[in-house]
Amino acid sequence: MTVVASGELSSLVADPRDPRRRVYRYVVSTQTAAWALGFAAGPFVSACALDGRGLEASGGGHNARLRQATVEAVGGVVFVEGLGGVVTCASLTLVDAGLVHAAGEIEAAYEARRVLGHAAAQQWFGTHVTAETWADQWLVVGLAGHMAGQFVRHNLGTNEQRYRLRRDMVRLSHADVNQKPLSYPGQGPWTAAEAEFGQLKAPIVLYMLDRRMLRGGVALGLARVVPKVLVAAMGGDLGPANAVGTAWFLRTCRRVSGVDIADFATQWVYGAGCPVFHVGYAFNRKKLAVEITLHQECTNTHATAPWARPQLFAGPMTARIREADGTPYEHVLDIRREPTARFEVQFNTKYKRIRRSTRRFHMRQMAAAAEELNINAEVLGLDDADDSNIALFGAENAREKHDWRVVEWGEADEHSLASATFEWIRMDSDLDWACVMHFEQPDFMWAAQLQKDRDVVAQLDAVDALQHLPSAAASTTLMRTVMDARVFYRVRADAALALARLATPQLSWVGLHHLVKIYKRRFCLPPASGGSGDDEALNAPRLPRPNNFANISEYFTQLAVIAALSNIRDRYGEAPPPARRLLLQALRFNDNSENVFSDCRYTAALVRALANCVISSCRFAQRFSLGAPEDSVLLEIERVRKLDLLVPSFQNVVTCACLDALVRLAVVQHTQPLLNTAMLCAMADASACVPVRERAICGLLLHWGLRDKRAAHFFVALASDTESPVVARTTARFVMLAVMLRAMSFGQQHSSLLFQEQQQQGSDLREHIDTDARLVGGLEALIDDAWGDSPQLRLLLASAAYDAALDPDAHRLLALLHALVYQVKDSTIPPQPFVDIGDSYGLPPIAGTRPPPIATSDRHMDSPAYEPPARPEPLEPQRDGQQTPSVKVKLKLKLGKTASPIRVASPPYSSTLPKISSPLAASPDRNRSPSPAVKPEPALAPAASSRAPTEASEATASGISGDERKFLFRLLRKLGRHPSAFPFLGPVDVIRDGCPTYYEVIKHPMDLATIKMKLEQKKYPALSDFVSDIRLMFSNCYLFNPPSTPVYNMGKEVEAAFDAEWEKLKHYQEKPKADPAKKRPGKANDASAKRSKPSKKKPRVQDTLDDPEAIIALLDQTQPQKPQEVPGDWHSMCRRVLLRLQAQPTAMEFLMPVDPIKQGVPTYPDIVKHPMDLGTMRKKLDRHQYHNEQEFYDDVKLVFSNCFLFNPPDSMVYKHACALQDFFHVVWKQLARGGDADSSLPPDLLMNEAALNRAKSIINKLKLDEFLWPFIHPVDPVALDIPVYFDIVKNPMDFSTILKKLGKKTYKYVAEFVADIQLIIDDCFLFNLPDTPVHECGKKLHQASFNLLQPDHWDRWLAHP
Repeated sequence: MTVVASGELSSLVADPRDPRRRVYRYVVSTQTAAWALGFAAGPFVSACALDGRGLEASGGGHNARLRQATVEAVGGVVFVEGLGGVVTCASLTLVDAGLVHAAGEIEAAYEARRVLGHAAAQQWFGTHVTAETWADQWLVVGLAGHMAGQFVRHNLGTNEQRYRLRRDMVRLSHADVNQKPLSYPGQGPWTAAEAEFGQLKAPIVLYMLDRRMLRGGVALGLARVVPKVLVAAMGGDLGPANAVGTAWFLRTCRRVSGVDIADFATQWVYGAGCPVFHVGYAFNRKKLAVEITLHQECTNTHATAPWARPQLFAGPMTARIREADGTPYEHVLDIRREPTARFEVQFNTKYKRIRRSTRRFHMRQMAAAAEELNINAEVLGLDDADDSNIALFGAENAREKHDWRVVEWGEADEHSLASATFEWIRMDSDLDWACVMHFEQPDFMWAAQLQKDRDVVAQLDAVDALQHLPSAAASTTLMRTVMDARVFYRVRADAALALARLATPQLSWVGLHHLVKIYKRRFCLPPASGGSGDDEALNAPRLPRPNNFANISEYFTQLAVIAALSNIRDRYGEAPPPARRLLLQALRFNDNSENVFSDCRYTAALVRALANCVISSCRFAQRFSLGAPEDSVLLEIERVRKLDLLVPSFQNVVTCACLDALVRLAVVQHTQPLLNTAMLCAMADASACVPVRERAICGLLLHWGLRDKRAAHFFVALASDTESPVVARTTARFVMLAVMLRAMSFGQQHSSLLFQEQQQQGSDLREHIDTDARLVGGLEALIDDAWGDSPQLRLLLASAAYDAALDPDAHRLLALLHALVYQVKDSTIPPQPFVDIGDSYGLPPIAGTRPPPIATSDRHMDSPAYEPPARPEPLEPQRDGQQTPSVKVKLKLKLGKTASPIRVASPPYSSTLPKISSPLAASPDRNRSPSPAVKPEPALAPAASSRAPTEASEATASGISGDERKFLFRLLRKLGRHPSAFPFLGPVDVIRDGCPTYYEVIKHPMDLATIKMKLEQKKYPALSDFVSDIRLMFSNCYLFNPPSTPVYNMGKEVEAAFDAEWEKLKHYQEKPKADPAKKRPGKANDASAKRSKPSKKKPRVQDTLDDPEAIIALLDQTQPQKPQEVPGDWHSMCRRVLLRLQAQPTAMEFLMPVDPIKQGVPTYPDIVKHPMDLGTMRKKLDRHQYHNEQEFYDDVKLVFSNCFLFNPPDSMVYKHACALQDFFHVVWKQLARGGDADSSLPPDLLMNEAALNRAKSIINKLKLDEFLWPFIHPVDPVALDIPVYFDIVKNPMDFSTILKKLGKKTYKYVAEFVADIQLIIDDCFLFNLPDTPVHECGKKLHQASFNLLQPDHWDRWLAHP
């Protein structure tokens, strides 16, 4: 055991009375309040250090600088399992152990930095510096939040900080309604809700105060005030408690900045609410000015709380106008406390209309946007040539524009674009106001702001605006934003989510088209047929690329695209098939074998997205109970969950996602059980991970409910568990929600005189009183029917209300539950301990015990076979002397451990288990509507009838054989997939379907789900019974629905389909069968012999995914294929030639463009009219500016001709050009098989699996040689003390990079692989002089490579040694 406490450890001695104990003595050197002292005792181990290898379980991981800065800033941190938050003490911080993560976790790393940064700030403000009074509590909270925001800015970047700040301001402006001010006289301690709101508002108020102070000078903000506060605390100027007050802090800000902040404090500190601005503008051509009209309101305008008085705000606001010349002009508007104000902003550019409707203007605008992004990328240190033309994507290539459905601004409305006089306007561009800004401008202005403004807040506002202005051009702009890797990753993610809003039938599903194209282009492998695959249909399948999360921006964008695809719905409320297919394939073929980062959260996102796809928001969700394609989704979720049991993910996030998906599916799919109670009980055990326990408890509560007393005991015991406060808090919240929903759903109107009198006072109060009356009636029914006769349950709730060790939130919720259920008042007398008098309902012995299930079924994760009785059966009390039996339940599923039998003692539960009625168990009661607490999706009411079946003669009464049963199941599947079958898929719900008189007309209801269930349970003794139920379903439809109604016509269509299928069975039965005795002896066993022969047919891929033996058989049957010869690729050949040229020593003068001033040749531009160099050729080659190999050949000749033209023959540059030209002819002849560019290219070999394995074998053989040591890893110029290496070697290469490219399947042709080996050799000869050790190693490598490549004839792409 180890004890960690506030202060410094002064001594560690043995206890004089008990040598087995140790005494820790900690000394706090500074004066500290008693409430700030803390300690933790437990079997702690070293989880982090100050050397930068900190929070991760192992060293390494990305962004080590952030890790080191965070850990060093926090200091003493203790990670406690199940804490569920952060507790800040003097020089000690207790943090939940969930923040400790492995090096490969991405999201966890960002969250840990933010939480620990805020904890470090709380050490200073909140622990060291305290609040003088409760009215000053906001100040220390705000200072801690403000410093945490500065930590985010310095470590995660300014974009991250401004993005978070903008989102927090939006949250604040919508939440600040009926809220109290931050500071007011007589203020007491914050409640939980007030603390949450204060932690949101206080840092934002201080940020706005900092912006007001900076208007007096760039160095006069809070950056000078915060050190003064700390110096005053260290010097004792703040008193013995280091308490800071609001008045003293505001005076300090006034003295530092010289800005009068009295009005600011009155509005934002002592006042409540946020401003709401309605902004309009108009351009006055006569005055050459923009007239801005601003109308101001307050979020508390319609507030009802007495302290939430509406007010008007005042202060400066910045308006930025990007005028016609492309220059942004800022104007400061003086906002006063007036409802309406008008401002005239002078136009600085000479008035002219922007001709936006011309193609030349579009190209110029997109080029300007690309230049803006390039500047931004240079500032961030990015260099991605593939993204340099994203702003022009689809504008220059007609085929690309057609395939991607690119629509430019102005193609549909040229008049509105031509009338604009400036590009866009931004209100509050400096982010000085936490307000609701209603500002409207044309959609093309928002698009220009998104493309050309480098501020992340401007881009975010533009994305939010464009998703509410649907058009094909807006979708094109958002698509380009998502594809551009230079844009901030959060803006790209928001743009992807916005594209889902544009996937509507009114826009011909252009948003869906762009999302699918983006996903296939960025995150899928190219099609097997070659090419980019842009011209293929959306439904065309595509395999995902192997995971590579090295680019964090691409990773978060991929998650956003997946979430956006799952949010798209058609007019029926269902996800489109292309989205479902892509997500299912992404989960099924997810490959993380070569990724250094963990994919657990990515897999969890796929599971949630896939579940969101199959959960439709309309009444057709019941259809996948009949074996529709959504069954594959359930199987995939189950496969991923079982895989996570074998190889547990970080905090079991994959299992949590699977449980969330199953619970959501169970809610909307109430006709078929999806929750396995044994699995949920195992996961709710105390040994499971806390997030998994929370999901499992939610599923059990959904499955069991609270009507049974034993289930109520179980959940209340979990909610009062002091060992796991997080689970207790979550369970208490779930129980409270379930009780309220249960009471509101089944409660009847209260008939007391009090409610009747209040209803007569006014109509406005009646709706609220009716709700209260229904709630009270539901609680009374719950007490009388379920909980009223259980004193043990009442005592358990009362005991939890007085348990000081319980989590505060769980304590509050259980006390509220106790007051709601039993209508008790506050009492100061704690309850006496309960003595068991023999009743069967006792208190659970420990938290976490549960009533074990009686049976399990592993098929489709079904629930146990509970039979819902009409009334819960009471348990018999234990007799005297009777031995208490135990129930042995073998749980197959144990998180991260070996499955083992678990014995659960029956007392206080009886060995006879309750038969709990559940909406997810067997068939529901026909005469009762489902519980609104679990609202199923609405469905069209299938019509019903009371007519008896009439066509019993259509089938024989001799029983149903196995073949006939298979035919009936197939028949039900076909009927369920019929386009008109959705009204008949499940039972009629009179409330959901809007037909309250249905069961008054229909006395014998029937539907396909009931027929399928009866067929599975073998309740049809003959085919005639099956046909009778089918005919009964149709007769009910014709009886309840009048002729010519939609449901009536649908019934006719489905009945015609049934008759057509039934004729096939009748034809099969009437077919004459051959007599076995009359068969010829020679041919008697031919059929059986043929059937007995093993099948040589290869198993299908979709049938072998979950069968290891089938996978092995499929791999055994797969023969390696030889590399396939294809016509030569001139682009790849030119790249290989250029690499060879750049690696030559004689090419040093031709690698970059000539600089006349730097190189001292001022007359060079006058003589050479068309300059060219190898660096420019590399850029043109990367940007695909060459249309054929002849253009590349001509540029190489141009390089030499320019050199011969400018340099005299006896100069060194002239001689180098002659040598390089001769080498070019040799290389061109070798790789192009000819002396000029017109020669036919030799065939290339595709890098298929066989060639890939051969290439890996060659590299592995080379790595065994001792001369390969200089070429295994990339050259480190600092470690090797060769700082000029990259000045000479422009294209470095090594064998570890080749292996990575082989693993990622980057090589398309074998020649590209051989070219990289040749590049290693050329780089060696270029940098190292002859007779040096490395040069000799390069010679040996050249010869060894040639020998290994020669047997496969791959040496034709390698220079001869």
